[in-house]
Amino acid sequence: MLFTRLKPFGTGPVQGPHVRHPLHRSRCHVKRFHTGNEAREFDVIVVGSGCSGLTTAFVAAKHGLRVLVVEKTRWFGGTTAFSGGGAWIPANKHQPSIQIEDSTGEASKYLHNVLGPLYNQDLIAAFLKSGPEMVEWMEAHSKVAFKPVPLPDYHVSTPGASVGRTLLTKEFDGRVIGKLIKDVRYPLQGLSAFGTMQVDPAALPKLTNPFGSIGNLGYAIQIVSRYILDVIAWGKGTAMANGNALVGRLLASLQREGVQLWNNSAALETVLEHGRVTGLKVHHSGHTIPLRVTKGVVLASGGFGRSPEAQEYLPHEWTASAPGSTGDGKRIGLQSGGALAPKNPMNGIFAPISLLKVPGKPIRRYPHFAIDRSKPGSLIVGPDGKRFENESAPYQEFVSTMHRKGIQKAFYVGDRTHLRKYGMGMALPWPYPIWQLLRRGYLEHAPTISALADKIGVPRVNLERTIEQFNSFAATGKDLEYSRGANEYDRFYGDSSVKPNPNLGACQRGPFYALRIYPGNVSTLFGLATNTDAQVLDARGNPIAGLYAVGCDQNSVFGGAYPGGGSSIGPGMTFGYRAGLSLARSKK
Repeated sequence: MLFTRLKPFGTGPVQGPHVRHPLHRSRCHVKRFHTGNEAREFDVIVVGSGCSGLTTAFVAAKHGLRVLVVEKTRWFGGTTAFSGGGAWIPANKHQPSIQIEDSTGEASKYLHNVLGPLYNQDLIAAFLKSGPEMVEWMEAHSKVAFKPVPLPDYHVSTPGASVGRTLLTKEFDGRVIGKLIKDVRYPLQGLSAFGTMQVDPAALPKLTNPFGSIGNLGYAIQIVSRYILDVIAWGKGTAMANGNALVGRLLASLQREGVQLWNNSAALETVLEHGRVTGLKVHHSGHTIPLRVTKGVVLASGGFGRSPEAQEYLPHEWTASAPGSTGDGKRIGLQSGGALAPKNPMNGIFAPISLLKVPGKPIRRYPHFAIDRSKPGSLIVGPDGKRFENESAPYQEFVSTMHRKGIQKAFYVGDRTHLRKYGMGMALPWPYPIWQLLRRGYLEHAPTISALADKIGVPRVNLERTIEQFNSFAATGKDLEYSRGANEYDRFYGDSSVKPNPNLGACQRGPFYALRIYPGNVSTLFGLATNTDAQVLDARGNPIAGLYAVGCDQNSVFGGAYPGGGSSIGPGMTFGYRAGLSLARSKK
């Protein structure tokens, strides 16, 4: 994966430089806020700037509507900007290019088997129909561009499972959006180099092995040189990948349609007239600005993962969702007469999370999805020094196991070869420096396994025996304890050059490293009840005129289950597309 300014790790800003600039005078920004109570009128107002809200905004604008996006923080992009940018869309147009034939029938069978009683016939039928349509329409009319990846569904042995349903976003040149690039949320530390240097994930082997060949060295020099020039010209890197690329592509599309983007603008409450939403009050610089709306308000604030009330719905403390995700959409929806869906069995996208504590700054969080912990030469143990799950298991399942077994803290252990070749969380592969992470205690190291056990506080004899047994599994290629590397999903994230099992390698070359991981999430999945067009429903199941909810403000179409990579972004963009079309059809 990939890195704020040209500083060692642990010294840069969390979201970029903490300097507030005036709103830029670009086509999709208002020039300046009025400080009085002057009313403004739009057809559509979108609350939040993640991919679901931006998709809704684009579809509505493309159909001729006047659209405003209000973002509470300075930074556009929401949790999408932190993510890998993958969208789970069965039967998409790109699967045949990787020799995969898929159908909505097979996808429906798979979801029936995965979801069981959580299967919502109407919502899932709408998703399966409109998902492929959304991909085709967005690629035809916007700057959004996807690419296929042969990633298997997360329940690989379940009937109806397939490959290639997860679409990644093609990398993007952020210079296209001009000064707006400065207001895009920074990628997570560990998913970029030096703060904002990003590359296409497919190019990582070149960048992490710069001296492996002349081609690799040339590529690394090209990437780093561009980054240095970008920092001089723009204050940050402009090559965008992963979720940042998806946000960049959506923002460029909105610019072209003249959509207004207001940052530092918190949505307060809707205005209701005769049961219909006719306006929205927005707070900026100490002033409340009433806005009229002719078509509707779209809640897309990213859920409530950073709100204290998240503890009522999630069985753990830590989240890697964007700092602005404090439940504005949920609150506004309820105040407007909307109803919450019944609680899901799992109300969040779970992921193991490591923490970097920098004095005087917010704690930085890194979600360990799969790329590092699935690689050979590493294992994860509980406080007793013993393994407790297949380290390569999908993140939802892995954290669910931590919950079930009562593990509140675990230790991701790797040897020198593993760290230098693959990285561990925010500690990137060689030649990137790790001394700041060691100094701040994010990463622990010791010359021997017994010394490492003492440092992290697990029983020495247990950790030694665990690693001895693990190394014997690596030698044969068969994990007799948790079957790591035995299925297609595990192997996708392994190292195909390692035989006989791409996920298993001996942890035997010192020094040895460990980092603490905790059960966490990257967003909530519980929210407002909606219909197939993402209209918010009241307690009786009737739509509230002029009010929509998409993304993590809308209750999960999968009832909190997670069938494949991008099972939040895929439905978020799909129902954003449907909401945009509904708004375009609606009467004033």
